[in-house]
Amino acid sequence: MKKINKKYAEIMRQADNAVGRKEVVSLLKKAATIMSQTEESLAA
Repeated sequence: MKKINKKYAEIMRQADNAVGRKEVVSLLKKAATIMSQTEESLAA
C-alpha cells in the first residue's frame, strides 16, 4: 500500500512540474489508474 502511495505522489509531483498539456494529461491518467487500483484493493 505504501509503495502505491509513493508512486502516486511521485507522479503527481511530475505532473506539477510538467510543461506541456499532453504530458500533464498523461501523468494524471497514470495517477488515476494507480488510485483506482488502491480503491479496488480496499474494497475487496
